[in-house]
Amino acid sequence: MLQQLNLLNEDQIQSLSLALTNQIIKFLKLNPDLTSQIGSAYLPLKAEIALVYQMLLQEIPVALSFPVLEGTQMLFAIPDGMPRGGVWLDRPYHKVVPDWILVPGIAFDWTGARLGRGKGYYDRYLGTSEALRIGLAWSEQIKEKIPVESHDCHMDFIITEKFCWDVSQQIKF
Repeated sequence: MLQQLNLLNEDQIQSLSLALTNQIIKFLKLNPDLTSQIGSAYLPLKAEIALVYQMLLQEIPVALSFPVLEGTQMLFAIPDGMPRGGVWLDRPYHKVVPDWILVPGIAFDWTGARLGRGKGYYDRYLGTSEALRIGLAWSEQIKEKIPVESHDCHMDFIITEKFCWDVSQQIKF
């Protein structure tokens, strides 16, 4: 799956990211209570589909935090200004506890299982968090079944460039 993602060119990633942003906007409009809460996004790695944040924030003003690293622990913070950084948000920022988290992954399955990049940051954080878990993926990243371990956290929703998936109700919308 990682090889497939790495084969996407810049135009394909931009197109998928734009379509995914439109799906997130649709999701937030259907769940307006989330817009008054603190959300969390991520700074994309190479070949990682991510939101077009300026477009999202123009359409739906929402407080978005991003991952920061303290020691070996992932936390979240809202940047003072536009988000900057590689994987981790650069200072200045102020730490927050998000109510919902947009979670990247290599692959997801229909039960909400997520295959991450192997470092466990999201699984450790989500293991102690009550935040709503929203996996973001390209539709090709959804598989019938992926291997999971006992510490792996499942998503409540998965959003792709084509649809939103409610894991508990097993429906697309």
